[in-house]
Amino acid sequence: MPRGSGMSDALPLKGRLVLDLSQGIAGPSCGMAMAELGARVIKVEPPAGDWIRNLGVAAAPGATGFSLYYNRGKESLTLDLKSKAGLEAALKLAARADLLIESGRPGVTEKMGLGFEAVRALNPGIVYLTISGFGLVGPRRAEPMVDTYAQAFTGMMAITRDAQGEPVRSGQPLIDAVTGLYAAQAALAALFPTQGPREARRLDVSLVQSAAALMGPKLLEWEITGGQVLSINPPAGIYMAADRHLALTLVRETEWAGICRALGREAWIEDPRFASFALRNANWDVLRAEMAAIFATDTADAWSARLTAQGILARPVNDFSDWLAEAQVQAMNAAPVMDLGAVSLPTPRTPSRQPFAAPAPDAGAHTARLSEEFGLVLD
Repeated sequence: MPRGSGMSDALPLKGRLVLDLSQGIAGPSCGMAMAELGARVIKVEPPAGDWIRNLGVAAAPGATGFSLYYNRGKESLTLDLKSKAGLEAALKLAARADLLIESGRPGVTEKMGLGFEAVRALNPGIVYLTISGFGLVGPRRAEPMVDTYAQAFTGMMAITRDAQGEPVRSGQPLIDAVTGLYAAQAALAALFPTQGPREARRLDVSLVQSAAALMGPKLLEWEITGGQVLSINPPAGIYMAADRHLALTLVRETEWAGICRALGREAWIEDPRFASFALRNANWDVLRAEMAAIFATDTADAWSARLTAQGILARPVNDFSDWLAEAQVQAMNAAPVMDLGAVSLPTPRTPSRQPFAAPAPDAGAHTARLSEEFGLVLD
């Protein structure tokens, strides 16, 4: 079974078996989290492979950045779950698993013969984790869902807008990734019951609920204000300096005076239009335009130095090359060069107890060995 270096003997899921039937990002990221905590994760892929293998830029055929990252530490088994032999093989594995992860639309695994009740009949201690777009109940439960749709449906895009006020989506499939983390949290709680032996449980984790949980404070703020979408702590935000963008933060009202001094606008400290977060929100268009003009007169590093001298957090916006070159990133070993199978590249590690996992396998790479080990008949 694949393992990386590190504290594998002390990992909490050592000796646990996870059957990962999921595809995409949310389910596989949950499976990766289980692997990094020591579980043995068998990823079941259809004959054509998980569709994530063709999402984005590929380093090699079937090896995109998404598949290389989210399938680390797993073994890959090719099964045609629509065939009798493939279904029987999956059920044989499910009978021995501690956790099963699936990400089909509700009802799909039941039609295949791999639903919760079918698996529970074989394995009374199974934790059966379903990751879907809308969850197991409700009028939309059977509808498809992807990250972009989740951001649009839940209102995230409504509070994430460009300079022209147009809704934008996150550059990273954020909801998928967060859903994977919530799913891993739910799975860990179910795998270790506080009292008595573990009984079969079905867990329902959806992209919609995960997105809502992520945006909880903003939804509460929207309700408190009667439906207004306010900027967080204006004038915090992104500004274009003479050479590149600058990120400016503001968390305490007392910091406003320091920003005014750094920008050479001491008169704003007593300006009644800008005397509080609420007033700056009300006059945000005017304030932002004036600040944008000021920031354009010097470099991001120069403004960062002036603001830092006033105790204000302000830093240039890094791209990936900037981030990788940061001394702090190197000191943390935050993105060590990892063998990803198809390539070796600097790869951000997760903050787990095991800093390295085995590289993501090719589709079906372990089919022959797993078939022999578990007595699977795939003819």
